[in-house]
Amino acid sequence: MRVRHVVLPALAAGLLSACATTGQQASSPPPPAAPAAKPATMYAPRITADEAYVQKVEALARIRGVDVRWVNKPVKREVDQ
Repeated sequence: MRVRHVVLPALAAGLLSACATTGQQASSPPPPAAPAAKPATMYAPRITADEAYVQKVEALARIRGVDVRWVNKPVKREVDQ
């Protein structure tokens, strides 16, 4: 019984001190900046969602009372001049 009175507080103090030291790494360096976007070429176009087409289809579907769920949204390929 006496051992329990000594071991349990020592164990609790050890666990609490370990928790107190984990917050000191909050001043880590910021993540590296994202690389600059490469220009889109004919062989490597920039692929983006065709939001204008999506909005037109969804507006027409709303008028007709149809629920549209895109499995693969339409995309457009853009090339820089």
